[in-house]
Amino acid sequence: MFFIKRLVFSVDTWYDIIIKIIMGKNGVFLCFSSRLKANDLESIRKGMNNMAENGHKTTAELRQLLKDSMTTHGVLSPEGRLTAHERMNLFFDEGTFVEVGAYIGRKRTELDSEADDSFEPVVTGYGAVDGTLVYVFSQDFSRLHGALGEMHAKKIVKIVEMAARSGAPLVGIFDSAGAKILEGVDALAGYGSIMRAIGTAPITKIAVVCGPCGGAGSVIAELFDLLIGAKKTGKLFVSPSGKKADGISAKESLIDIVCEDDAAAVTKARIACSYFTGTHPQSDDINRIVALDGILSQDVYDVHAVIDTVFDAGSFMETGAEYAGSMVTGLAAIGGRVVGIVANNPATKGGLLCPCAADKAARLLSVCRGAALPVVTLVDTDGIADKAHAEEMGFAAKLSGLAAAYVNLTAPAVTVTLGKSYGTAHTVMGSKALTGGVALALDRAKISAMSPDSAVEFLGEVDDESRHSEIAARWAQTYASPLEAAKSGHIDDIIDAAELRQRIGAALEMLCF
Repeated sequence: MFFIKRLVFSVDTWYDIIIKIIMGKNGVFLCFSSRLKANDLESIRKGMNNMAENGHKTTAELRQLLKDSMTTHGVLSPEGRLTAHERMNLFFDEGTFVEVGAYIGRKRTELDSEADDSFEPVVTGYGAVDGTLVYVFSQDFSRLHGALGEMHAKKIVKIVEMAARSGAPLVGIFDSAGAKILEGVDALAGYGSIMRAIGTAPITKIAVVCGPCGGAGSVIAELFDLLIGAKKTGKLFVSPSGKKADGISAKESLIDIVCEDDAAAVTKARIACSYFTGTHPQSDDINRIVALDGILSQDVYDVHAVIDTVFDAGSFMETGAEYAGSMVTGLAAIGGRVVGIVANNPATKGGLLCPCAADKAARLLSVCRGAALPVVTLVDTDGIADKAHAEEMGFAAKLSGLAAAYVNLTAPAVTVTLGKSYGTAHTVMGSKALTGGVALALDRAKISAMSPDSAVEFLGEVDDESRHSEIAARWAQTYASPLEAAKSGHIDDIIDAAELRQRIGAALEMLCF
């Protein structure tokens, strides 16, 4: 039994007391170092009684306590926002979720007689997604607005470390109003410990922004490989002035995939996990002949149509769809093998490679590097953007980042030139010299140091402007032919569009053997 040795004081209503807890055979003796009012002693006694009562519970009582803690304590927004446990039930295969650290909460003191008895507003654990092990943490805005403190952070760090040891994917669901201000630097240190754990974990990491994710929380979310956001309830920002009233948007490249609401975002995260197992269920014949002539015969075509035709039916999961439309990125499967896709899109600005497009491609390549996924690059671009604002955005740095992302891939690369590939754009868009992988080209491809029109102007061969097109065509046929690149060993083979699926699949089979 706990009991308090009566402390007798004189002098006014304030007392100078020294804090110390002494555990002895006769009980617990308390002294306090603080300036307390006399009537605070009753609160202290009450707090000690509560601690004693809550310290000895049966398993059934503890489980009931957990069940009670799942009850929504706050008011959630009406736009389909879920609690942490509801997300877990939606995300995992039925009956497979195992919670870790369920009883962890802020340490109570003798002065906490009126403190909230609920556990930390974050749920952590593991379970199966289509039979594959996945670790998850989910902040819960319904309790304390998901506020992050020392113990909250420790729960997250623990689950990250468990995921890292097993090599399994980690999904983090963000829904927090920020730090527990009264914990001061302890809360800030908590953010730092999470950043360290996430940044050093050599595993696939998927973030889902289902509610507020600001300040240091947004920094943590950006450390994840893939970001999914709920449009209605998610908000990703660094400072309050950057908090969008209309919710999540992918136009600024902060979010890779935007979903309508909380449930859709969690479901998308579940689907995304299946892309990081290396294989994807399919019944699509790898040797299927693809009908691309109708698409590629157009001067301007949408590369989405090529991707949908060449890769396994319905397998393409696009990332950054609302951002830098001249570049298309995402994950897909071919013959059941999951690959990353980087593709110029002639339908938008001629597939020009601009700073935003380069950044978008590098981001996807980083995901593939972390997950050791092969990369397929589809090239058809008018070249690099020739605009002053591109230089102001640090164009050279963006292009070097793209080149570095290709160089640092941890799995093989296959690059196919579908159409135009000129100058610097040719080199940094997964060229054979850069990746050391397989390079294929369609017979319609044009590959050279500069575009035919630019070459004619550079060489100054046109005395009569009426002959410009004629000379440019001759340049394209002679110097920009894929045959010239193949003669130099920069293209491994020139193929027909109909065999594109088969040849990409065969190259990957060989490279990944």
